[in-house]
Amino acid sequence: MAFRITTLETALVFVPAGCTVLGNKKMKNQTTLDTTVPNYSVARMSRQALHMQSDWATLGEVIKLLQYDGHCSAPKDVPEFRRRRVHAGQSVFVMGQEFGGIYVVRFGALKTVLTQADGSEHVIAFALQGDLLGAEGACKQHYWCETFALTECEVIRLPADDYFSPGRAGDGIEHMIYWAISREVARRQSCHAVTHAAKSEVRVARFLAGLSEHHAAQGLSPRCIRLPMTRRDIGSYMSVTLETVSRALSALSHMEIIEVSNRDITIKNMEALVHYEG
Repeated sequence: MAFRITTLETALVFVPAGCTVLGNKKMKNQTTLDTTVPNYSVARMSRQALHMQSDWATLGEVIKLLQYDGHCSAPKDVPEFRRRRVHAGQSVFVMGQEFGGIYVVRFGALKTVLTQADGSEHVIAFALQGDLLGAEGACKQHYWCETFALTECEVIRLPADDYFSPGRAGDGIEHMIYWAISREVARRQSCHAVTHAAKSEVRVARFLAGLSEHHAAQGLSPRCIRLPMTRRDIGSYMSVTLETVSRALSALSHMEIIEVSNRDITIKNMEALVHYEG
């Protein structure tokens, strides 16, 4: 028996043993993935099936990434959610794309960009391990911004058809999603203080303090940070120029609050950084 892959969804399911996959057909509108499906031999498909489970994430992994402490009665060790590798420079989703679900960052760093009517781009958020992506697409059923990978990344998709369908009965997973979205809204509101501080040094200090807090929450060093984003991206996020960001970093370094070596930031005085007001 032979199967012909015509869509991305078909490519992601198990193929019965002893069957052949006919490929080399372009998948429609998948600009962010490798869109050519290769020809697989039966032997190769058997080996691939052995590793298929590694392409899925369990509920337990998602709960751990989100640091959700609520109750969820669903089985936590069953592969439920599809993982997706995103290379640096590729998009997770693009502006105007139909809403397909929300994503949890498994590892890596990403930026979310809003393109204005004049074609200019503005960075509105950065995402790191455990952060949520794409929730704003649920209200209009399409994504209104674009999210790019800054580094090699992997994300876990919580599909719209399963968790955002009309008439769906609430369960533990859905409550977890609502909690995660609420947390994301709270973070965005707190980030408003970063981008609207009076002095550029204060904006940069608060930005670094936020990264430090995120590192600590994920079990990483809160004092040693490697910036995955460029100074230009940071400037776009804070509505200042690249040169302003560089001057602010130099000023904080001169005050011996931080030490700067290219993209590596070492926080020498955490208390001074957190409470810095210029």
